[in-house]
Amino acid sequence: MAKCAECGKAPSFGNAVSFSQRHTRRRFNPNLHTVTRVKDGKTVKVKVCTRCLRTAAKTR
Repeated sequence: MAKCAECGKAPSFGNAVSFSQRHTRRRFNPNLHTVTRVKDGKTVKVKVCTRCLRTAAKTR
């Protein structure tokens, strides 16, 4: 599923608006990247959004 392992950010929904102002439903997916993390001494691949990646880089 498209969900961030850190913050839980998931797809949100809204409207795609064309030039003629027609509104059709669309889905906004989070920008997820697969990252290797160490958890309990083991390397685990997790999907993390770019906002969490940036925040993690700032705290190091």
